Amino acid sequence: MKKLYLAIVTLAVLLTAASCAKKTAIMKAAVNLSANGTANCYIVPAPGYYYFDASIIGNGQKGIISGAGFHTQTAGIKPVSAKILMNQNDVISDVLFDASRVYFKAGDALGNAQIAVYDAAGEVLWSWHIWRTDAPADVKYTNRDNITWTVMDRNLGAISDEPKDGADTYGLYYQWGRKDPFTVVTLSKGMYTNKEQSIEYAVKHPRQAFKPVSWTDVYDAFDWYNVNKNTTNHYLWGNPDFAYCHPLKDMKKTIYDPCPAGYIVAPANAFIDFECPERMEFGDRGFMFDLGNGGKLFFPYCGGIYTGQKLDRPDMTGKKYFAVWNSCSARFIYWDDGGSRSVVYKDTHEARNYYGDSRACCYPVRCVRQAE
Repeated sequence: MKKLYLAIVTLAVLLTAASCAKKTAIMKAAVNLSANGTANCYIVPAPGYYYFDASIIGNGQKGIISGAGFHTQTAGIKPVSAKILMNQNDVISDVLFDASRVYFKAGDALGNAQIAVYDAAGEVLWSWHIWRTDAPADVKYTNRDNITWTVMDRNLGAISDEPKDGADTYGLYYQWGRKDPFTVVTLSKGMYTNKEQSIEYAVKHPRQAFKPVSWTDVYDAFDWYNVNKNTTNHYLWGNPDFAYCHPLKDMKKTIYDPCPAGYIVAPANAFIDFECPERMEFGDRGFMFDLGNGGKLFFPYCGGIYTGQKLDRPDMTGKKYFAVWNSCSARFIYWDDGGSRSVVYKDTHEARNYYGDSRACCYPVRCVRQAE
């Protein structure tokens, strides 16, 4: 019996030592994703071990607008553990939490994942989107207002920018003002009611897409958390006053912006030339946008999810059109004080640079470069 006990103890020691050795090897080999700035999304362009700073939410203290009514006034958190919440195509594994860092392994598969960190009580403190894709390219074009934009070659969360790849070009879907992404599979299972009606509740429940609640003082306007236009938050994506032609140098990236470091959610003016038919080349899977410099940029018919007051389950559009959220708040648009989007309808080729919509709707995001 004594020999058996010693054997068990020895085995436990060896296993512990092996586990510690593996952890040490992972930590030594890991690449720091937050070296060039923290964000809610980290691009992972190749297989390997990676880590990011999990003690800072979003883009840090600079992402908190004083007096904007965010859920916190400090960007620092003190998590004690981490866990995978979403793992499309099993793109990551071996998640480790050590002090203030989250480590993980990325495989060969492309896709999206989400990692959350927790406090001692087991509540989510924050979560991050891990985007396993070939490094997206930046493309430049100058619009009719003579503003030059640097735009990602794909939607946020897309793993391809090639029209032939169909759904791989769609990317992920977001409710206006939130940092947390959703896949079509997730959203097709239905919306969830947000009874707490708070930004903090949304942060703690990053895998829930919330059913819309009707504003009591604006006809046909809906939000995912607030029922009154005077207390809803127009600052969530840093562009509260319908800054249609806002200079990039004045744009504010907030802690809720879903784009990687160096990028922000585009304002409406970034896509104003969708209204110029001579710059559009329509196809079966989407349209090519003429950059005016010999290049073209693909936008897929990724559709969206419109959520009116009576819809308990989302109505998938059948991918009949392209729509993308803007950072602008539609607070001054006649009957609709919701978020804003740019949209191109496939069947009619009707393009709108700006269109107010319910903030509970789910549409993709196309990121643009921040000003240097």
